[in-house]
Amino acid sequence: MTTILPEAGPAGMLAGLAAVGYTVEQRGEFAVFDYLVEVGPRAGETVRIGLALVPDWPLSPPPGPHICPRLGHPHGAVHPSPLGEEWEYWSRPASNWPADRTVRGYLRHLRTLFSQLEPSA
Repeated sequence: MTTILPEAGPAGMLAGLAAVGYTVEQRGEFAVFDYLVEVGPRAGETVRIGLALVPDWPLSPPPGPHICPRLGHPHGAVHPSPLGEEWEYWSRPASNWPADRTVRGYLRHLRTLFSQLEPSA
């Protein structure tokens, strides 16, 4: 039996995002794409997501998502983003990464984060 391993590194991460249907723009060391929020008070809204392209993907996940527009996060750990003033960085690592080191696993992490947002004012 032959095992075909997915691409590793930034190319593998970009290929994984494309394989699940995202049109990804590489902006320096980031993968940037439109993301339809599926759950929580922002469900139905489209935001931009920026993910750091980690050199040892899929062993390590991106450290946390960069979000545009700035939404804030109820659990804090929101910081400026190198992607621009309209972006914010959520320092929220994927806690269950060892169980599912895939793009789909990271997308589940994003759904969890968006489900925890407060309703917009």
